Amino acid sequence: MQLERVRTALAALLTGIGHLRRAIGGTGERLGTRHADTERYERARKDRLAAEEGYRLRLTGLRTAEQDLRTREEAIGATEEGLLARERETRRRIAHAAQAVPAAQRTRDDLHDLRVRAEEDEKRLRGFLADQEAAVIGSGSTLRGALGRPEVVRGAGLDRSSLPEDVVDDPGSDVRSRLRALRALADAVEHALGRSRGEVSDSALLNRHTELRDQLAGGYDAQLEERDGIKVCRLIDDHGSHDVAAVGERIAVEAAEARGRLTERERDVFQRFLTGELGDHLSAQVITAANLVAALNDTLRTVRTSHGLGVELLWKLDEDADADVRAAVELLRSPSTLRTREQTEQLREVLQRRIEDARRADPAAGYAAHLRTALDYRDWFRFHTFVVEDAAPGRRRKLTGRTGLSQGEQRVLSYLVLFAAAAAHFTSLAESAPHAPRLILLDDAFAKVDEPTHGRLGRILVDLDLDFVLTSERLMGNWPEVPSLHIYECLRDPHVRGVATLHYAWNGRHRRLVSV
Repeated sequence: MQLERVRTALAALLTGIGHLRRAIGGTGERLGTRHADTERYERARKDRLAAEEGYRLRLTGLRTAEQDLRTREEAIGATEEGLLARERETRRRIAHAAQAVPAAQRTRDDLHDLRVRAEEDEKRLRGFLADQEAAVIGSGSTLRGALGRPEVVRGAGLDRSSLPEDVVDDPGSDVRSRLRALRALADAVEHALGRSRGEVSDSALLNRHTELRDQLAGGYDAQLEERDGIKVCRLIDDHGSHDVAAVGERIAVEAAEARGRLTERERDVFQRFLTGELGDHLSAQVITAANLVAALNDTLRTVRTSHGLGVELLWKLDEDADADVRAAVELLRSPSTLRTREQTEQLREVLQRRIEDARRADPAAGYAAHLRTALDYRDWFRFHTFVVEDAAPGRRRKLTGRTGLSQGEQRVLSYLVLFAAAAAHFTSLAESAPHAPRLILLDDAFAKVDEPTHGRLGRILVDLDLDFVLTSERLMGNWPEVPSLHIYECLRDPHVRGVATLHYAWNGRHRRLVSV
């Protein structure tokens, strides 16, 4: 049986070999046919190339013949002199072209060298660019690693909702796409962080850590950890280690809740006192200040320099004052008894916002300092000084460095304002303190003012009923315009300790020695 199976297998094998031999024979015949086709194709290709070369040669000859024909056609009917002139022009152009060839070759060689150097520079810069791209992508990995740490995000005050949803780098993308994604992430982080307040050195971090650790109560400690180049401060208590940013957020929430409770108490205080008694006091101050400025201008109208110049003051809201200040001034022009409920509520809200602004500007200051900053009406207004002239009634010029006055005239006008302000202040003060002295002190009086004007300024002081003390190295004060004056002259010998004083009395005409 085994032999029978072997014999059957051999017969099948012989049959398959026969089929294979016939298939190989047919393939050989087809290959022979293909070889002949290949030889015919090569001959046809060579003939085509030869025909193309012949065409190019004939085309060149044709173009030369066409050029020659155009030249001959142009020469038909031309004179001998014209032909000779054209020949000379042609020879000149040929000579010029021959002379220009070396320079053109040098230019070509220079351009070739430049191109070679440019290719080398391009290759070098591309390598440098690749290194920079790799460095940027590496820095991006560091940034993404930092954003992946909750304590860093919380400590930096970042809001994850403001960052791109997908902050993971895709190594399969091209470099430009990775850089664009990193640029968008960096811009979002920079915008979320806000304006930079400068670099913080390691020594500064260590100093702040030491200050925090020293200020902690007993049972608490601060630990500074560093991982991947990022320093993180942690607070340690009986319950374990806590991120300092998380602790700060918890304290901020508690402080906000306490501030909210304080705000409710402030609302009652403002309603009962700030918009009432204190509001009326502030209204009185604003109205009194306006009346004082009006009295000051009334006094200034009676005072003129020797050239007929005077001063007029304008006291008004600062142009940069915000809407809250403008609203507060309008509301404070009326006492609390004349304000409606809506106006009272509006005034409370305005003053509340100003106090909150002062608190945010200086959180470390006390509550009294916040009130002084928020309610100091003097910062709401500005003085504007104008020069008036008797020779031009109704005309006034703002006193600036470009008003066209000399330095002496400007100082005289400033003295007028000073004297009138003092006189108006003492006049208003006399209502409550009638025996208050009307005294001013002028140190180094009337400096840079010409001498003829000294007496006129002294007369203005007398007319305004002001007592004055003058100190000067050169003025005695014995002006005819001043009816009486006591003069003390101090003398000092550099070789003797102490100062000697001479006392004089001036009666408007003569100076008399009173005592030594």
